[in-house]
Amino acid sequence: MNKKILATVTLLSTGLANAATLQGFDATAYGFIKASAIYSTEAVGSFNNTNMSAPTHAVVDAGPNRESRLSFQTAQSRIGAILKKGENLSGKIELDFIDFAKSSPTTQMNPRVRIAAVTYSWGNNKVIVGQDWDLFSPVTGYTFDIVGMYFKAGNSGFMRQQAQYLKTLGEWELGGAVGLSSANPSVSDTDTEYSKSPSYALRLSRKLDAGRVGVSGIYSRIDLYNPNGSPQVNPNGKHHESYGANIFFEKNYGLLGLKAEAYYGQNMDNLGTLTLSRAANGIDTKEYGGFLSAQYQVIEKNFIFGGVGIAKIDDPADMPNVATATTPATPASNFLASNSVLRVGWEYRVTDDFSWISEVSHFTTQTKVSDNNYKLAIADTFETGVQLRF
Repeated sequence: MNKKILATVTLLSTGLANAATLQGFDATAYGFIKASAIYSTEAVGSFNNTNMSAPTHAVVDAGPNRESRLSFQTAQSRIGAILKKGENLSGKIELDFIDFAKSSPTTQMNPRVRIAAVTYSWGNNKVIVGQDWDLFSPVTGYTFDIVGMYFKAGNSGFMRQQAQYLKTLGEWELGGAVGLSSANPSVSDTDTEYSKSPSYALRLSRKLDAGRVGVSGIYSRIDLYNPNGSPQVNPNGKHHESYGANIFFEKNYGLLGLKAEAYYGQNMDNLGTLTLSRAANGIDTKEYGGFLSAQYQVIEKNFIFGGVGIAKIDDPADMPNVATATTPATPASNFLASNSVLRVGWEYRVTDDFSWISEVSHFTTQTKVSDNNYKLAIADTFETGVQLRF
């Protein structure tokens, strides 16, 4: 484990709350501990890995993938700190412990940096620089699968390293951002760096009573390079345009809360938006999707929540497939032609800070395994556990 990250976690967990740093910053710690057990009728994928760390889709049947399974998880737990000095300057750092390449880790969990950003505001203006939630597509859903969310199934947008500018004009907010086109966790530079093209995003939203509604868009140009080339070359000499546009909505109506999104775009997964479409072999792939999620307080301390989401490739013939692509034996989420999820759950709030939560999810996923050959996978999960918020 990186010693600097370990030191940060230790600092956050041993007295940051409402403390003052030597530089005059007020520091407030926040986060939650999630501890749960999860059962699946068949294999599910957590983004590009077949495990139950943060389920996003069902995995096609390949031997053991038809088997039911059970896991215990705490890796979606989260901890963060907000540093503030005066009325204008603040910073935020947030970690969780998820690693999609680890199925059921215990002491093998690693901290993952979600947010590391600095905010400076003046008047009705605000600048946010660093890694933060993407300016594009800011709404998430109600679910106990806090990391998997409705991604790959109608919810788009994730963390991005970017510089954002936000301006408030009455009930309206206008925002723009320039950032990294996508993440690159590998050792060497790849298309992300060689393309030399940042992402550009715009967002317009209107404040509602206990909510907001708006539109957003994102764009970048991507070159696909030969990973084995020396020097690196663009094999097809073609630039791939990646873009997405969406509408979003969230609002509380007394005891009822609603969240929704609908989007359309091209090569959106190349932008790190956790969607389906990717550029490949000189071909651009388009997709559309959306989700609707709701939560309702049934009686005191008891909430029912759930939702439905779907994402679909517009023309699956444009997609690469498992048979021709370099991939693990188990198909990854890059080859999903369509994916949907239906969820329903129950939360019992023992106290304002502590809940017992259970959720059932139904995944229906179509994967392209070869030319003109698609396989349908269906899996159900049941997750139950506790969440302590601080």
